[in-house]
Amino acid sequence: MILQEVDFTNLTTLLLLIIAIILVAIILYVGTRFLAGKKELDTGYVIKLLLVALIIVLLVAVVIGAVIDALGQLDPTDPPIFAGAAAQLIPVLVYLAIVYLIKYILIPERGETEKWNTSIWIGVITLFLIYVFNIISIQIFETPIITGV
Repeated sequence: MILQEVDFTNLTTLLLLIIAIILVAIILYVGTRFLAGKKELDTGYVIKLLLVALIIVLLVAVVIGAVIDALGQLDPTDPPIFAGAAAQLIPVLVYLAIVYLIKYILIPERGETEKWNTSIWIGVITLFLIYVFNIISIQIFETPIITGV
């Protein structure tokens, strides 16, 4: 399984995950600052940012690969048809989870439509930059953050 392949004792992988969490928290803050109008930065909000960033990085870096790998092991066909369909569906479900996390935890009270629009754009920007960071980490350290995809 992918969860067993992610070596959390490897210093490079652990360092890259910590850097990814910090970068995602910064991206989320900048996104909520410019798109949602959240200006003040208090301790509670920093904790929310780090918690959401941790969840997002774990969802993208570990859970996507683990679920796709588990579904691939359950599929008896060769090549696994169900796992191929899941490989396309799981990232979409993870993106939806990220949008809900951003909407209900990070964005201040505003109109319902504005919260959804802002959450969607912050989620798109965040995932795009996570994938860019994954490509950079593969090129520099030869260690991917996102496994299995």
